[in-house]
Amino acid sequence: MTRLARLCGLALDARAATKSSDPVQLAIAARWIARNLLAIRGIRIGVEGVIPVGARVLGVRVASLNDMLAAIAAVPALIDATTVPLRWRLALRALGLPILDRPAPLALAAGASVVVYVSPHATTALHVDTDSSGYRVRVANAQCKLAA
Repeated sequence: MTRLARLCGLALDARAATKSSDPVQLAIAARWIARNLLAIRGIRIGVEGVIPVGARVLGVRVASLNDMLAAIAAVPALIDATTVPLRWRLALRALGLPILDRPAPLALAAGASVVVYVSPHATTALHVDTDSSGYRVRVANAQCKLAA
């Protein structure tokens, strides 16, 4: 099967996976979609650290949309689209990735984590690096990670 056929198949599956209005289910769907988008391209994701449990604000400092996808592939969360560049926001929508569709405090109260593009209010930080096999996502306490 060609890469284009796989992407089309993922787009159809993504539509079904994002039918829920529950932010936790949407965050899980975002992780699934991001993992599959990267897998179709043959990119692996490795995680260092402990993936946080429960609703958190996750701060990420990334250089590209692919790096952002790697972060979401590692940790189920909804991206606060207001914090990312417009072209990324458009690409996320085109890829079918669910993004934050309500105020962040409501999503957090419902149990979903929220990814923000470099936030001083983040409780957990995700740092994305590339290595020979794909991406490495490091999970750290935000005070230690974002201060660097």
